Amino acid sequence: MWKRNGHFWSFVHLWRVCKWLITFAALIVAAGAIFQFSMAQWENHRYPPRGKLVDIGGVRLHINCTGAGTPTVIIENGPNDSSVVWQLVQPEISRFTRVCSYDRAGFGWSDPPTEARSSANVADELDRLLTRAAVSGPYIIVAFEYGALNMRMFTSHHRKQVVGMVLVDPVHPDMHHRPPFNASTHQSALVNAYYNVILWTVPLGVPRILGWCRNTYTFPNQPAEWSRLAPEAAAQYCRLPAWRTEAAQSRDEDGSIPAKTGPFGDMPLVVLSHDPQFSEFRFFFAPAEAAKAEDAWSKMQEELRGLSSRCKRIIAKGSYHYVQIYRPELVVSAVQEVVNDARGTAPFQDDPETKYE
Repeated sequence: MWKRNGHFWSFVHLWRVCKWLITFAALIVAAGAIFQFSMAQWENHRYPPRGKLVDIGGVRLHINCTGAGTPTVIIENGPNDSSVVWQLVQPEISRFTRVCSYDRAGFGWSDPPTEARSSANVADELDRLLTRAAVSGPYIIVAFEYGALNMRMFTSHHRKQVVGMVLVDPVHPDMHHRPPFNASTHQSALVNAYYNVILWTVPLGVPRILGWCRNTYTFPNQPAEWSRLAPEAAAQYCRLPAWRTEAAQSRDEDGSIPAKTGPFGDMPLVVLSHDPQFSEFRFFFAPAEAAKAEDAWSKMQEELRGLSSRCKRIIAKGSYHYVQIYRPELVVSAVQEVVNDARGTAPFQDDPETKYE
């Protein structure tokens, strides 16, 4: 009898402990969710849209146009960026022509997407945005990294309106089909598993609490001018729609369709690349593989010259991947050169040799 009673009271004690643990875990989850919601609301107040929201048909996209003149410069972001990453460049370009940055659906101040995140769909959404926002051509395209795929699609559909292009450390459409970037099936499964797990943690504030959002936009030896913008860039990224859209992009776009675009005749083209001495591949690969990745990246940057018969490639001395943050003056200078050619004030000087500036 006493033995049975001992088991009974042990069970009761264990059940009480479990209830306390469950309650404690629930409180932690609730606290994380409240923290994430409160911070997002505070950031909405702290960082209002720089431009305006335009309805393109059930989805509102944020566009910020400054300056005056023609041609109009259209800026495209990287894989998970908002238009904040161009704020060291846009004010300078607006001194000599009109320039518009925008946020793709799911990022920055724009609404979440309702269509697959293929480059073809993104290009179509940009076309609708420019039409409804009354931003007419001719256009000069400026695109960073993954954004180059989207703008290749846009340019192929609007070749007569696009009079020049500046690609900032752009992704080559074949990148993930070449070593060491062609991840194995096992690695791809890990990436999918990562996104499936992480999407559950964002509403609970886990990426924010662990500093992942902040670290995404805190760069090595970053310029002082960027330090004041980094919190705003992190705030726009630390939201569930951004993480969902980033995951959708990796699933919906493999580069095969953008690879079929071009060449674009004699359209002025500038390819700006990061400094190989400041490669960030060491953060993602083992040392031997990182060197191979940098070599492969450089070769693909050279191949992008083939998009135009009038092209130049410049390696941005001292710059990591985000050339528009480390060397904004180089991006502005390249845009100015293409603008001058479009206006007929100074012809674009193509160069078969890659320069280190």
